[in-house]
Amino acid sequence: MKILITGSEGFVGRNLVKGLSQKHTIYTSDQLDSSTHENYFKCDITNYDSVEKIVKDIDAVIHLTAHSLVSSLDGSITNGRVNIIGLLNLLECCKKNSVSKVIFTSASSLIGEPKSPHVDENHPAKPKTAYGITKLTSEHYLRLYDELYDIDYTVFRFFNIYGPFQKNGLIPSIYNKIQNNEAITVFGKGDQIRDYVYIEDIIPFFEQAISTDMSKNKVLNMGTGNGTTILEIIKNMSEILKIEPKIEYQPMRPGEIGNFVSDTTLLNETFGKTPSTDVVKGLTQTIDWLKNNS
Repeated sequence: MKILITGSEGFVGRNLVKGLSQKHTIYTSDQLDSSTHENYFKCDITNYDSVEKIVKDIDAVIHLTAHSLVSSLDGSITNGRVNIIGLLNLLECCKKNSVSKVIFTSASSLIGEPKSPHVDENHPAKPKTAYGITKLTSEHYLRLYDELYDIDYTVFRFFNIYGPFQKNGLIPSIYNKIQNNEAITVFGKGDQIRDYVYIEDIIPFFEQAISTDMSKNKVLNMGTGNGTTILEIIKNMSEILKIEPKIEYQPMRPGEIGNFVSDTTLLNETFGKTPSTDVVKGLTQTIDWLKNNS
């Protein structure tokens, strides 16, 4: 199949290009001027004409381009322009060019305050950040374009994805702080429980979502169902690196959500599996990559 991956130069994009290129013809797109990927096209996702140039002669799109949660805290307008207008540009171009399948990466944070420790896809959603609002809105636009124009979709609601090619985020930051003997900033008590998913585990799910109708028009949690606190992540990484960490505690940040992990029932029912790499193994492999790619 011919697949366009938007946001191909980011952390998830680079892993998906690598993982899917053995079976598919991959076209890549991002805002950078150039790329080491073949079939790369620079694109401004907020500009319809720019998007129209890349959404041609393809079978499906994996849409990864996004303005991040952290950036949204003081950049709501840009967040909405990239995440909502960008998606609408893409969907309109898919409609015009008869592209009938879109795989979209959403975020578990859109649920807001969890009402239970294990959160399923039907949990009430009341986002606490502009980013979360754009992800929830995007899910509804995907549903609408399927109902109106028969553009099939799969939504993977990401929990905490980590692994090779990730240069920003919690785990690379902790790694750099420990290596440089700098204090790690922990917001609150560090007992926030999150569901950490090793990046290579998600590739088979995208492959099946692209190649089959198994996940047609579904919203699916992409998590493991297991929780780990931030302090446990720090402890595991310090043990792998054999360096004692320094920790500096700060007040909780605005928009911080409560403790929860993924309910993976629907993911397992759909694909017959869930991400399975345990945190220690995943962190070990991630640290090996970081050591070789600093």
